[in-house]
Amino acid sequence: MKTLAILLCGLAILLGVNAQVWRFEHAIDSGEPVLLRLAPVDPRSLMQGDYMRLNYEIARQWAQAHPLQPAGSSQLVIRLDNQGVAHWQPHGEVGKLAPDERLLNLVHREGSVKVGPNAYFFEEGQGEVLAGAAYGEFRLQPDGSSLLLGLRDAQLRPLGATRGRW
Repeated sequence: MKTLAILLCGLAILLGVNAQVWRFEHAIDSGEPVLLRLAPVDPRSLMQGDYMRLNYEIARQWAQAHPLQPAGSSQLVIRLDNQGVAHWQPHGEVGKLAPDERLLNLVHREGSVKVGPNAYFFEEGQGEVLAGAAYGEFRLQPDGSSLLLGLRDAQLRPLGATRGRW
């Protein structure tokens, strides 16, 4: 009986992990490419290895416009320019999107606003290459969720490996 229970638990874990992998792969394949301008970053941590702290200009703009917002989640309206760069539309209506507008989910708590991961891990020795990062490359879903794929420079060229770890 114990063996069966262990086997079923292992199978449940395996199914859960595979479902998560499938969800990420589906987001990569079906998501719309969107670039978010990065705010200043810190390049390295001795305890965690090579990584870059990420912050996003859109998150800073929203936080400045909503300084007393209680903790929770929101959706903001972004407009995509012809290069796929997202720009916050402060007067955009979530229920009435123009053809060049999309939704982007954000989470706000304890004075911070998050629209994507706050760290991008990379292979040792890639720090100099990634120091020129100006944009995060995302795949955006219609519901506003997003997945970070990589970093791009100021000329929108991909930097380093196509997929980091976050």
